[in-house]
Amino acid sequence: MRALLLFTLLTPFVLAHAADLRLEPHTFRARDGRTVETELGHLTVPVRHARPEGASLTLRFVRFKSTNPKPGAPIVYLAGGPGGSGIDAARGVRHDLFLALREVADVIALDQRGTGQSTFHPELGHPWSVPLDQPVDEALLTATLKKATTEAAQAWTAAGVDLGAYTTVESAEDLESLREALGVPRLNLWGISYGTHLGLAYLRHHADKVDHAILAGVEGPDDTWKRPAQAEALLDRWDALLRAREPKGKGLRVRLRTLMDALGRGPRTVKFTDDKTGTERTWIATRFDLQRATFESLRDPATFERFLTLLPVLEAGHFEAMAPFASDLRRGELGPMSLAMDAASGISPARSARIAREARTALLGGAVNAGVAEAAWAPGVVDLGEGFRGPLKAQVSVLMISGTLDGRTPPDNAEALRPGLSRAVHLVLEGAGHDGLFQSDPRILERMKAFLRGEKLTDARLQVTGAR
Repeated sequence: MRALLLFTLLTPFVLAHAADLRLEPHTFRARDGRTVETELGHLTVPVRHARPEGASLTLRFVRFKSTNPKPGAPIVYLAGGPGGSGIDAARGVRHDLFLALREVADVIALDQRGTGQSTFHPELGHPWSVPLDQPVDEALLTATLKKATTEAAQAWTAAGVDLGAYTTVESAEDLESLREALGVPRLNLWGISYGTHLGLAYLRHHADKVDHAILAGVEGPDDTWKRPAQAEALLDRWDALLRAREPKGKGLRVRLRTLMDALGRGPRTVKFTDDKTGTERTWIATRFDLQRATFESLRDPATFERFLTLLPVLEAGHFEAMAPFASDLRRGELGPMSLAMDAASGISPARSARIAREARTALLGGAVNAGVAEAAWAPGVVDLGEGFRGPLKAQVSVLMISGTLDGRTPPDNAEALRPGLSRAVHLVLEGAGHDGLFQSDPRILERMKAFLRGEKLTDARLQVTGAR
């Protein structure tokens, strides 16, 4: 017995559920150079949970040990995207959040399947582009991405990637495997953006294994495709904010519509110098280019404020100032995990019809969903269906956090879940965008810790500092 104990103390890692989980001491280094002693976890899970005897893959995570002598259920961070790395999030601006939440329980920075250190294949990126010297509209962009998606899916399948295994349901079962391997009765979930989509899928099937869930920037089961009306409502909010600043101004909507109408009458040929190559290039600017640029900028107040500085320049006819932005929006790279996850989550027929109706009269048209892949485009991807996207009911304590200037996941998304989440409370951050849902005000973290400790919270609205 003494020899066995000595071996356990000296061995550099700990085995738990030996075939599934390996934990080893790890010095974690944040991007600012700070270090903290943690554990690096390696968890083996089936590629397809319905076929446990089949192929497997390895998930990796970093566990920040709790400073609480009586810690609660482990807090698992679910990154956004899809495609974001939980480990990278813990290295960056959210590092202090991971350290602070140790006051409650262990905090786990998880790299979901296909991301970060969890069997990601960067060499399988598939580029796509629409030439700048060609006018673009929604139909052309859709056709370009459909062709690129089909080609990419065929190449990935030939390389041995099981695209059908990259679904939010499979990732939710990964969470359950993690809970079982850790030997804990419940998990605390801490997700943002797509991470909330994953968290809700786990709640649907394993609500009894969840202690508390923090869902910031909620993407509901049927929210993968964005509603044009929600983008229009955010434009109205910005219009009101700008009118308050400049009562005698024309207003944001009038200015945007004037520019878009001009481009709608005919594309504009723009000559500009490429900053990277120093060569002169041509951009055929279209209404659709401006619609996409507007929507992408609505993500966060800081981003939209930068976009607003472009408006007077465009109104003066100097479209070359927007050319680098337009160039970035006309190209990209497809990755297996992010593409397959969104495509499999799909869209319900009712939401599809609603989006089509709203797009017909919206200032931004269909630009809000430009580039979203459909399952039918990618061989091997199967739509998860209405059982995945349907109404969700769970008797779990949920803290939802939303920002009033979030152009990706508006507060309406969270409110739509209320009927099925009877124990949910909603913290609405006045002036926060998609990137300010945790750290735009110190009171947010304090409420998160209180919630995870089991303190009773009620709905609240905060005017956050450091954001509009």
